[in-house]
Amino acid sequence: MTSSLFHHGGYQSLDGDTGLGGAAGMPSIDFHEEEIAFSSEETSLDPRDQSHRFEHIQNLDDFFTRVYRYHQRGGFVCMALEELFQLFQLAFVVIFSTFLMECVNYTVLFRNAMTNGTKTRLSEAVINPQYCAAHLSGWVVFAVIVSIFVWLAKFAKVSYNLIKYWETRGFYTQALKICDSSELASLTWAEVQSKLLAMQKEYHLCVHKSDLTELDIYNRILRFENYTVAMVNKDLLPLKLQLPFIGEYVYFSRWLKYNIKLALFYFPYWGLFENRWHLKPEYKRLDNRSELVERLRKIFRIFGLLNILLLPLIFLWQILLLFFKYAELVKREPSLLGSRRWSEYGRVYLRHFNELDHELEARLVRAYEPAARYMNCFTSRVLTVLAKNVMFFAGALLVVLIVLSVIDEDVLHVEHVLTGMTVLGIVVTICRATIPDENQVWCPELLLKKTLCHIHYLPDSWQWRGREHKTVTRNNFAVLFQYKVTFLLEEMLSPIVTPLMLLFVFPDRCGQLIDFFRNFTIDIQGVGDVCSFAQLDVRAHGNPEWSADADAPMPTMSGSAAAATSTSSVPHDDQPAELAPKAADGKTELSLLHFHLTNPGWQPHNRQSGLYLDSLRRQAMQASCSVQQLQSQQQQQQQNLLLAASFPKPEDSTTGALLMLQSQQIFAAPPNSLEAAASAGAAQPMSLQPQQQRLVGGVCRLDHHQGQSAQSLQHQQQQQQSMVGMTASAALLDPYSVAANSGQQSLAAQMSVSTLYLHELHHHRLLSRAPGAALLLAPMAEDEPDREGGGGGGQYGGSASTA
Repeated sequence: MTSSLFHHGGYQSLDGDTGLGGAAGMPSIDFHEEEIAFSSEETSLDPRDQSHRFEHIQNLDDFFTRVYRYHQRGGFVCMALEELFQLFQLAFVVIFSTFLMECVNYTVLFRNAMTNGTKTRLSEAVINPQYCAAHLSGWVVFAVIVSIFVWLAKFAKVSYNLIKYWETRGFYTQALKICDSSELASLTWAEVQSKLLAMQKEYHLCVHKSDLTELDIYNRILRFENYTVAMVNKDLLPLKLQLPFIGEYVYFSRWLKYNIKLALFYFPYWGLFENRWHLKPEYKRLDNRSELVERLRKIFRIFGLLNILLLPLIFLWQILLLFFKYAELVKREPSLLGSRRWSEYGRVYLRHFNELDHELEARLVRAYEPAARYMNCFTSRVLTVLAKNVMFFAGALLVVLIVLSVIDEDVLHVEHVLTGMTVLGIVVTICRATIPDENQVWCPELLLKKTLCHIHYLPDSWQWRGREHKTVTRNNFAVLFQYKVTFLLEEMLSPIVTPLMLLFVFPDRCGQLIDFFRNFTIDIQGVGDVCSFAQLDVRAHGNPEWSADADAPMPTMSGSAAAATSTSSVPHDDQPAELAPKAADGKTELSLLHFHLTNPGWQPHNRQSGLYLDSLRRQAMQASCSVQQLQSQQQQQQQNLLLAASFPKPEDSTTGALLMLQSQQIFAAPPNSLEAAASAGAAQPMSLQPQQQRLVGGVCRLDHHQGQSAQSLQHQQQQQQSMVGMTASAALLDPYSVAANSGQQSLAAQMSVSTLYLHELHHHRLLSRAPGAALLLAPMAEDEPDREGGGGGGQYGGSASTA
């Protein structure tokens, strides 16, 4: 099946054609929202027969999306208020900006004109509205006219959305029996989804399938998002730019993301999809590839030209929007610019296949604190010295001005005194935020691994293991976790950068994009055309390096596979690209694990994915038994050690499991070879031995003796958290027990431990390639030539069958 799926023809139909009919209407484009609604008829509404109101819904994608957003946004009243206030905000920004530019006499307001010593009144600084309206400049009139058309289009979309929200409210009250907003707030999405699945038997929401699964609902809600995640994972979108004096820079603003989605998924007539659920037939064949490549290039160039034509208006809108939104926050809290946020690129890269917005947000929120602490480990001594001295001089001037204003308030009326005090206060706040706390001590290795527990992905190309304390690792991580001021600058410049990328960068990747949609699109009965990666099939898209079986041999890359890998990184539009079927960085395996834990009642539709989970559970149980044996052997030796009090205390079960993995490296070798690895001692490669922790912060330099004390402390704290860590390991991949115990918190901790376990297994398999591991892994290397040629499916099939 795998070989036929990724042949030149590429396109594959599973379980026959969906037979879904109807054409989607024109997409309604919202200026800043990523959601684009299709206006096709979706429900069979017959007021004479309310029992059939929700039967045979045509556009299930939009229906399930609205049901999900209705739950996440708090019901009809909250959604209606948000939509109406967006209209008011748009009108306010236009009217207030026009008033500030054309209807204020700044000469009088700043008292640059003669006022005879009297106090200036506000009415004197405001120009007569009738006179102001009659003397507007030409470009302001043009901007106002365009804004009126945008407001009317927004009003039409809001009206349409309110009608659909009311229909969704009727579905919740009549079909799901959820009438009160407080009841809605107390329900999780999993509970609402279970009601949807039960309703399929009664209302037949989907006419093409008798039963719906959780994966069907996720595939419909995230149909295009899964394509975007796969394209970023395969590095098909040209988002990495080579800039002079900077080097490689990843640029992926919200406006660029909106244009990409609009061009690939929603563009009428010339777009890739004929409706919300079907890829156009010509994109599933290879015979007209060159024509489709030229068509996609033309689409990107059209979008680039449209962005250039609208550049003045879009750029002005971005500046006004950012100014009204962030100016007061920056004045009140200047350190806001020094804070960080997950970049738009990071949000797509870190997203699992079939992961809803609230699930992604929960992971990133949990990862924010350890990620911020990790980035704070890296401080510039030069910048610290400069900040201390600048804060001294600015603070001295600010204190003098404050004292003078307390003595006599007339000082505040002196020209630019109040402005100077405000600027000096902002400078002092920024400098104070730049200076690190001398009483804080951090461990970069521990913080990065704790961050990995929640974000689940770190590229192997970074080579971050053992280099967590390096500046290069910090710079790589900054691509995912950027300064907020960097985000604001990217969004402000996006009206200028986006058309340039659409005109000159994206056309070079059109051939690969066409090959991607042909090779990785499958037709699922009752669902339509979806990205094949979203089916979580480890046999078709799994990476053997992330196999659940630690003893499985590392496959050697054949010539065709190597060519496919190189083709995916270097664009060649003249010939069809042999795109590698496996996802990078364990995306398929971790996505399967996350979806399985999030939806305990779901069973994989293919046998290999189920066997992969069984094999992973078996390996985790064996590792848990090995942990208990090792801990019992070391307990007597560690009980009398004197411990330092400065090492960070574990805060939760995730940290306990993290300390267990970090201190003893129990998963660095396969469970059945732990005793052999322990007896090998110095014969092991250095990467298989416990890492020496580096503490940074108030104590920047530690000698060898202090490092050993830190390790002893870590062993002791691991003993204190052993029961928590072993409980999480023993319950690995048992979502039913998690759901029965403490819900989301235990599920998050379980997914964190599972993520670390998979990463350690993957790291061990990568070490098998290293020359230093030849002695330890000699039997494995000898068997590898006999097993070569099995491919990705063979690796997963072999490991799963033993389970």
